Amino acid sequence: SGLPKPSFGHLTQPFDTPEFHKLYKVVPVRKVHSLSITWALPPQEQYYRVKPLHYISWLVGHEGKGSVLSFLRKKFWALALYGGNGETGFEQNSTYSIFSISVTLTDEGYKHFYEVAHVVFQYVKMLQKRGPDKRQVIWEEIQKIEANEFHYQEQTDPVDYVESLCENMQLFQKEDFLTGDQLLFEYKPEV
Repeated sequence: SGLPKPSFGHLTQPFDTPEFHKLYKVVPVRKVHSLSITWALPPQEQYYRVKPLHYISWLVGHEGKGSVLSFLRKKFWALALYGGNGETGFEQNSTYSIFSISVTLTDEGYKHFYEVAHVVFQYVKMLQKRGPDKRQVIWEEIQKIEANEFHYQEQTDPVDYVESLCENMQLFQKEDFLTGDQLLFEYKPEV
């Protein structure tokens, strides 16, 4: 219709409530121990060419030597760790972006719940302190992997593909309708 898309960017701090900055313990239906830490961040959708949350999730989710998960596994506290932003309308929009880290705990890890949380926060603090300047090689690695996944992806159902393109048309510049949700284009450490 030629109308501009609605923006809700004027609604700052949507999660500024007394309920936040708290610890919630939920009894699961099945026997599983999980720690989820969630941050509400300023909106990141305008940085789709940089994908800063994808970059951070890559570092947080790394499983090799020196990683958070490697450390937690050595202590027999964790089985898996995932960090990221689903880039869906709920997790990323014009008002906020959500970044979560989820750790699947062992029974022993559950007993050391606070220590696990402390390790995660220490790692995030270390990433913040060191900054991304020395990590362009990692960004280039992520960029190459995402490019390979894009170029060699399996054909999707046409209806799903059209739906995805329509959603992309609301989020990205014209030249990025096909690739904006998958590829990394620019390395900008300041972002």
